[in-house]
Amino acid sequence: MQTPSENTDVKMDTLDEPSAHLIEENVALPEDTFSSHLSYVLYEIAHCKPIMFMIIIIVSLISLIVLFHDNDGCTVILVMSLIVASVALVVVAAFTFGKAITEQEFMIKLLVEVIARKPAGKEWGTVAYNMNQYLFMKRLWYTPYYFYSGKKCHEFFTTLIKEVNSGSHSDSSSNSAEDTQSPVSAGKTSNGLNNFDSIRSDPILMAYVLKATQIEKEAQSEYWRKQYPDADLP
Repeated sequence: MQTPSENTDVKMDTLDEPSAHLIEENVALPEDTFSSHLSYVLYEIAHCKPIMFMIIIIVSLISLIVLFHDNDGCTVILVMSLIVASVALVVVAAFTFGKAITEQEFMIKLLVEVIARKPAGKEWGTVAYNMNQYLFMKRLWYTPYYFYSGKKCHEFFTTLIKEVNSGSHSDSSSNSAEDTQSPVSAGKTSNGLNNFDSIRSDPILMAYVLKATQIEKEAQSEYWRKQYPDADLP
């Protein structure tokens, strides 16, 4: 029999842990937080230190060109430096936003989220939110806004499943991966889906892939049956 203090502890623990319903109600994704996709892009750039460092250098060079425009020799050197810095900015942006997130625990967490939550429709927003928090807490991304929306997270998941199951990269699947999550025009092109060999060679991870694939199909079927109850969908 529990003592009053033990009962109190149990109640406090229960209150401290938010229910799944409350978590879903308080999910905040970039599509809900930012006024536009452009503001989201600017936020991502502003919180990316390598890119901001290069932007500061470029702005400084432009300021020096304006100050020393009457000195031909100095201007030539500054303009050449500006060109080099601009090219470096493009390279840094492509590397930063296009880098693959291949961390195995990230893949496992995404698959387990799908298995546990059986998401469909708006429920993908909760999965996207949890994955964003994970990436940020693990310092795998600069902000807690990697996935712009639940739809983008779902697209990422389906692309991952297709690529793992296909066993090869086709042009069409590569293009699909590039369109999955791109907060900037040159960024996140692969969205972490560049290397699947480590996934295929891991029996535990492959078991999660198969289970998550089955769960996702069942959840989608159930979702559409509820949307169209009179359609007699299979």
